[in-house]
Amino acid sequence: MKIIKNFIEKKNCDKLSEWIFDRQKSGLFQDANMKGKRITTRYTAKDIVFPQAAFEIRNKIIAHLGIKNFKLAPFRYGMYASVAFKGDTCYLHKDPRYYRNHYTMHCNIKLNDSDGGDVLVNEQSYKINKGDMWVYKTSEVNHGSNELLSDLRLVWVYGFCVNENK
Repeated sequence: MKIIKNFIEKKNCDKLSEWIFDRQKSGLFQDANMKGKRITTRYTAKDIVFPQAAFEIRNKIIAHLGIKNFKLAPFRYGMYASVAFKGDTCYLHKDPRYYRNHYTMHCNIKLNDSDGGDVLVNEQSYKINKGDMWVYKTSEVNHGSNELLSDLRLVWVYGFCVNENK
């Protein structure tokens, strides 16, 4: 688990948040299937036009972390938006390995300030602030979140399947 403070600036948090608010009730978001109070674009079969800023941030992540020998995770453009509502939690779980010899890594960016909903990795709690990115191998560690006390938590998720042999 790695936290990079202030990975994106406020203007990009606001751009991605605005995109979410403008489309939240458009049918692009579906239940996250995490037994909480969360919706996501992860499972939508509809065409999604993400903002240009989302792609620029993905390029920044790849360069900053020096990610090589990877495939994008199998959701639209390897990214998705997530909205959690007051009372949301996420049970500890591991994500699948989507490709042979590749672990799944998520780079999550928190887009707003909120109380509760802290990230849990191997039962340790981490407080994440607006603009921060947390990175971890989601196929290798148990992860989830504790109860969200605020009305909303907005997160943009980038998924990479990294070849463990190179």
